[in-house]
Amino acid sequence: MAGTMVHLTIAELLWQRIGQEGWHYAFDTELCPQEDLFIAGNICPDGIMARKNYRREMKLHSHFRDGIPDGSFDKPGMQPLFRRRMAEFWREHQEDERELPGLYLGYITHMMTDEKFVLEERPKFFQEISRIGLTQRDRETFVRFNEETDLVDFALIRNEPMLQKAKQSLQRVQEYEIKNMITAEELTDSRNWILQHFFVEEHPDKKPEFLSYESMLGFIRQTTEEIVQRLLEEQLLTS
Repeated sequence: MAGTMVHLTIAELLWQRIGQEGWHYAFDTELCPQEDLFIAGNICPDGIMARKNYRREMKLHSHFRDGIPDGSFDKPGMQPLFRRRMAEFWREHQEDERELPGLYLGYITHMMTDEKFVLEERPKFFQEISRIGLTQRDRETFVRFNEETDLVDFALIRNEPMLQKAKQSLQRVQEYEIKNMITAEELTDSRNWILQHFFVEEHPDKKPEFLSYESMLGFIRQTTEEIVQRLLEEQLLTS
């Protein structure tokens, strides 16, 4: 999955389009998303990791991937299944989105980002790390992947001032939950951890070896544009 700061950078770029152009919901053209809720929604799916006795299958569920294990997302039928679940989630939570406009929309854009990342960016990492003999069967591969995902996130914090704007949204946003999925307590704990870990603690200034920062910048730009088009084409929003 994409790093937390990658998600927040894309969220801020999307908000520049959604907020500044005054987009509305396709299901209610008088209602607009709210900035702080939209930014917070973009970190919600990973908030499940704050659950007591967290297990990996919990994250697969919060990411619409029950029965779609790691390494199988590109197999026949998996991506259509994932997209059906995402559409069902949006339909089921439209009334909740009316109450907290932007929150569930942010959840959806997080998932759109992860979909593209798993299919396009993660394979580049595996290809690069294979040069030193590591494969997807090796535990060290995933240890290094997590480390380098963090290094990209830390570089984004140093280089992208818009992430300070995302930080402010996370600090002032009202309490929220993802109904029937992740509790308000879990999401508050997760949000507080993100604020502390990424915006308070010091980070190593080290270049990733196998997950290219430059490639991730291109991914962020391309993903933002693709999500803009999907939000309109799939009739979540209307301009």
